[in-house]
Amino acid sequence: MSLLEFDGKAYDFIEQPPEDVAADVVSGRSHEELIGKKLNHYRILSLLGAGGMGEVYLAEDTKLGRKIAIKLMPARFAENAERRQRFEREAKAVSALNHPNIITIYGIEQAENIDFIATEFIDGRTLHERIKEKPVSSQEAIDVAIQVAGALESAHSLGIIHRDIKPANIMLRQDGYVKVLDFGLAKLMMVKGDSGDSRTREQTAQHQIMGTIFYMSPEQALGEKVDTRTDIFSLGVVLYEMLSGVQPFKGASDAAVYNATINKTPPPLSELNVEVPLELSQIVEKAIEKDSANRYQTAAQMRLDLTQLKHDTSFANYVPVSVVKAVRSRSLVTIVALLFLGAAVAVYFAAFRPASKPPSAQNLNFTQFTTSGTAIAPSFSPDGKTVLFTSIESGNWDVYFQRVGGSNPINLTKETAEDDTQAVFSPNGEMIAFRSERQGGGIFLMGATGENVRRVSDSGYYPSFSPDSREIVYCSAPFDDPTNRRVYPSSLWVLNIASGERRELTKVDAVQPNWSPGGDRIAFWGLDAGGSRNIATISATGDEPVAVTDDPALDWNPVWSRDGRSLYFASNRGGSMNFWQVAIDEKTGKAAGNPEPFTVPSAFGQDLSFSQDGKNLAYAQKVSPANLISVDFDPQTETVAPNPTAITQGTRFIRDPFVSPDGEWIAFDAVKDKQADIFVIRRDGTNLRQLTDDISRDRAPRWSADSRKLIFYSDRSGVMEDWSINIDGSGLTQVSFGEGGAVAFWSPEGKRILQNKIGAYPSILDAEKPFNDQTPSRLPIKSDEGNWMMAYDWTPNGEKIAGTRVSPRTEYSGVAVYDLSTQQYRELTATGAWPVWLGDSRRLLFYDKTKIFLLDTATGRTKEIMSIQPSESFLGITVSRDSRSIYYVLEKKESNIWLGSF
Repeated sequence: MSLLEFDGKAYDFIEQPPEDVAADVVSGRSHEELIGKKLNHYRILSLLGAGGMGEVYLAEDTKLGRKIAIKLMPARFAENAERRQRFEREAKAVSALNHPNIITIYGIEQAENIDFIATEFIDGRTLHERIKEKPVSSQEAIDVAIQVAGALESAHSLGIIHRDIKPANIMLRQDGYVKVLDFGLAKLMMVKGDSGDSRTREQTAQHQIMGTIFYMSPEQALGEKVDTRTDIFSLGVVLYEMLSGVQPFKGASDAAVYNATINKTPPPLSELNVEVPLELSQIVEKAIEKDSANRYQTAAQMRLDLTQLKHDTSFANYVPVSVVKAVRSRSLVTIVALLFLGAAVAVYFAAFRPASKPPSAQNLNFTQFTTSGTAIAPSFSPDGKTVLFTSIESGNWDVYFQRVGGSNPINLTKETAEDDTQAVFSPNGEMIAFRSERQGGGIFLMGATGENVRRVSDSGYYPSFSPDSREIVYCSAPFDDPTNRRVYPSSLWVLNIASGERRELTKVDAVQPNWSPGGDRIAFWGLDAGGSRNIATISATGDEPVAVTDDPALDWNPVWSRDGRSLYFASNRGGSMNFWQVAIDEKTGKAAGNPEPFTVPSAFGQDLSFSQDGKNLAYAQKVSPANLISVDFDPQTETVAPNPTAITQGTRFIRDPFVSPDGEWIAFDAVKDKQADIFVIRRDGTNLRQLTDDISRDRAPRWSADSRKLIFYSDRSGVMEDWSINIDGSGLTQVSFGEGGAVAFWSPEGKRILQNKIGAYPSILDAEKPFNDQTPSRLPIKSDEGNWMMAYDWTPNGEKIAGTRVSPRTEYSGVAVYDLSTQQYRELTATGAWPVWLGDSRRLLFYDKTKIFLLDTATGRTKEIMSIQPSESFLGITVSRDSRSIYYVLEKKESNIWLGSF
């Protein structure tokens, strides 16, 4: 299918049709010559389309065995600095984005003096083709517009304006996904300063008009400075065309089109399509306001209005504009008749609607509850008038209390500097249970307004009350990120508050329990042998768990409905992290159907909570981009430079960085949708390469001694095992079999492989032998209450291994070093994780929450060398072999509580 679509008339050079481009653009190479040719490891299969900004071909990635699209830079552009810059700018702009509705770019490459971009191949058709085929329904138009608005929201958050939103640049995949193409005209903006003025990094020549004239905004048509609102206007024009079948601004010449765009108001949608809902017509009118100040100010605002309307129209309760006009023009008798008819229809649907159908998020009204950007984990009071939540606004995690409808949160745990989290109200409203790190950590209780704090358990996380408020169920192990469990396995325990007696409930991995309202069962999620995260329930008295979900999706955060007939959970099964619901029998725990979406307006939703009357809900809306950062380090003075540099600036969730021995490349894994993939990038931020791209979860890449290969662990065989791959993406090979691998890495000389195990001490393999011929050498086991070592790095001289002492009780258990010659461990710190050696094989770096420390293993001296904000997190560090560059992944967390009411 075509990735580029063209209008019949060429209005400027980017709109040239294929037959013109064939003679003008190719300039020395024909389409036929390229078919069958290989550019690097891409074999050209066929021409998909051509335009002034490049030709697009269907190609095969011979390394990964997938179809991709290749966009070639026109040969005549190579000598034109401005056009070449625009071509490269498209690639860089799109590569900075990571959104399900934006085309994915795999790399910017060159072969045989041909510059090209490798992108995903989209099997579908353009919206332009769809509009020509038949009328677009209001519901379909809303679905498309919501996805495009979401793509623009993501791009705009990074200061990227598309400037050419049109039906030809919107692809409709066969599975319903929408993909926005061609950021070739993207204009990169500086972030707004205090003055509010958005200045651009790159300015086109004054009064130079860029874009497609039928869809450009008035300010764009006038050649004036534009901002993100120009894309909103263009989306409004596209939405108008979808609903009416015609373009709102037309003319017999370019000048006439410009005049219509700048000065004329298009016919109302009601005159062209009487079935368009009044509310949708109003959204379109607001989007195409000629004065940008009267338009939607953000794509997020437009997306939210469209989403709200989608919720309404899903129940067919919208009123077409034609009906509104008829009601206004007819007699009172007619109005009464229409009202009577509407009431009769409502009674009919109320009578025949299935009583067991769980409520839908589509008829909820959503409002933002907190504004600090640091709030998570809401919990309603039994009367529904207040909400508990956790925030790090004070510098450490505290439990807050805020009235519904109010805006002044009260800190209930401000008397201590230790973290207090995971707070929940008791069903009787008299107590609050929470996890605290005070007094060595555990589960604590306090009164409903923060009084009489006491510890009831010296261990435990994520407490949940029984319906009678007499018992608490909790899990034994913590987790910060559901995609990256460091402490495993975990079990559920039930605590009797009065007597203090405890009983173990589960033998399988189980975290984040939630007690059902009837008291019969407890829901939880856990990891299976293959690394999948699934929901299950277990009887409150203990028996065999019953699976609720069993598929590759990441399912977590289970919450019972207040009537006990449904189970809600967070999942990425729809592409982004949102909520799902499944009907369930509370007595048996068996699902009574398949999961259905319970979609709230959030790109990443978690921590769902319902009020006892079931009429209100709360959840945390989270945004957590994680990017690769570099900072210069002086190993002599042991100081870092003051200005770290961002290597990546996208919205991918990056983790596990590791620098190559030659210092030229950094490898990492990145999470997107339902998968995690391996990437490499040069230390200066160029040549980003995606080495794996499939539904598998590929994690923690580590370099070979010669910097030519990577080893990583993946569930692509069905369970987590170790795999290797060449830096160019070829040679994917399974390294371990039947072992259940975790992080693995080569020794400095490349002859050995250290293989970590979840819940066990590491083993050392011979890197030069097949797996079946191995006799693994396991590191000695210490008899210390189920703790083990997770190894992270080998000294450059090959003599020692540094790791983290992992405990079932806490996520950060301290840095330890194993000496291969003496076969002895040394525990060097009580807290901290992720130790990496400096080049002298004596000092190492590690982080503890928001700080990076340098540790001299000979003297035990520890020195803090840098810190980040309390709302930020490290997701891995690595250091170059010469010890002069530190690379780390920085996660910037922003979250707020939202309320929904039925």
